[in-house]
Amino acid sequence: MAASRSRRLRRLLLAVLALDVALLAFAFACQVEDAGVNLGLWFMATISVLVIGLAVIGHLIVERQQGNAVGWIFLAVSVGFALTTLAYAWAGLSADHYANGLPGTTFAAWLSLWDGLPCLVTLIIFVPLLFPDGQLLSPRWRWVAAFAVVGILGNTIGSAFVAGPMTPTGIDNPLGIEVGHPAVDVIGGINAVAGLLIFTLALVALVLRYRRGSSVERLQLRWLMFPTAIAIVGLGAANLVPLGVVGDIGWIVGIAAVAAMPVAIGIAILRYNLYGIDVLLNRTAVYASVTGLLAAAFVIGNIVLQYGFESLTAQHSELLSGVFGVAIGLLFVPIRSRVRPVIDRLLPARGMLALLFTDIVGSTQTIVDIGDQRWRSLLGRYLATVRQELARHHGREVNTAGDAFFATFTRPQDAIEAAWAIRSAVRQLGLESRTGLHLGEVEMRGEQVSGLAVHTAARVMAAAGDGEVLVSDAMRDAIAAQEVSVVDRGRHELKGVPGDWQLYAVETAR
Repeated sequence: MAASRSRRLRRLLLAVLALDVALLAFAFACQVEDAGVNLGLWFMATISVLVIGLAVIGHLIVERQQGNAVGWIFLAVSVGFALTTLAYAWAGLSADHYANGLPGTTFAAWLSLWDGLPCLVTLIIFVPLLFPDGQLLSPRWRWVAAFAVVGILGNTIGSAFVAGPMTPTGIDNPLGIEVGHPAVDVIGGINAVAGLLIFTLALVALVLRYRRGSSVERLQLRWLMFPTAIAIVGLGAANLVPLGVVGDIGWIVGIAAVAAMPVAIGIAILRYNLYGIDVLLNRTAVYASVTGLLAAAFVIGNIVLQYGFESLTAQHSELLSGVFGVAIGLLFVPIRSRVRPVIDRLLPARGMLALLFTDIVGSTQTIVDIGDQRWRSLLGRYLATVRQELARHHGREVNTAGDAFFATFTRPQDAIEAAWAIRSAVRQLGLESRTGLHLGEVEMRGEQVSGLAVHTAARVMAAAGDGEVLVSDAMRDAIAAQEVSVVDRGRHELKGVPGDWQLYAVETAR
């Protein structure tokens, strides 16, 4: 079941990346057909870098921490920006060359009018509220998140229903409400007040998280604080003074700072191993290779197709380029499946993970005592119980053999709490478990995790007694600042692992 969920998640993440590539390829085709290589094309390239950066970093975070909301926000915003880019390019092409005659022109102009705004505001509000662990500072901040959602909806509605001609088509907004209508006045007032308050609270949350964070978290947050503060100030000024020089400068500064946010988070990952430096390098190499191959295929294929089409019809077809761009985007997944094994061999992903091994004590004797049929039923309940606790504590099931589990965790504290919860839940089934935990560097090839640290964690479990949660000294050091009580179990020789190992038994996990 866990493996099936993992496969579905991977397919979803790859679908998002493929969708982004397809939308951007179509947008580039429209822009080239519309105006060739000009400032607009370079601006689109900048937006494309932001979109792909958000998608790749979001993919990395979600793949490692499914419950981290920051990763999901990055993925959603990347699709939103890609849609806006395509909508604006399509509407511009229709307005400049087809007298607004292309299908969907009005809808594309209307979509580009408002779609980018919630994406932009979501980044500069919710990333400071949730980075780096994807959680709010405390339950008391839920009302801030709820208020932010209301504010974003208010801004989006205000933009979607503004009256007047829509750029770049000049077509009047079919859903526009004339200025002076009570609804417009109310929404405008809410936007001005809510925008300033929400931006301020987002900055306050970032400062508080910095003050309360550990030394590593502070180093990670420093990279994010600078662009976030600039984005909040710039867009806050643009929100308060939307017209004139102040508003224009505010938008330029704010958007530039937002574009720097995923870069800042990437640096935090690289320098302070937030989610694994080698994983980032490996995935970056994979996606850069796939993107490069797709881009080359699009350029070469589009030239060949247009040459053939012009030879037959003496005309140039932007629709053909667009359809070909979508087709190229759909090739993302199959090409990635071919490229990734090559990259894994050349640059295997490595990361620091908390490793958990657990199994049932005396399972063979239990089978003898209760019989095969009752054992199968009991084993099914045990497997479901362990998987439930792993999911609840953000663990990833790597392998299962009989009643033995191997799982990994990004945060050592999550691993400890999961082990303690599994121990209690298994006892309620009338069984006893033993668990071993170790923190170490592992090598990841696809879904497989390997390395000496894995063998060490398995041997730590083998040394555990009935109902015992045993941890290595590396794991004990990682949770030293947490409210975890351990007792020294002395030094042990772990079969097949060099040296003597100091082991500790967990007495309380909270």
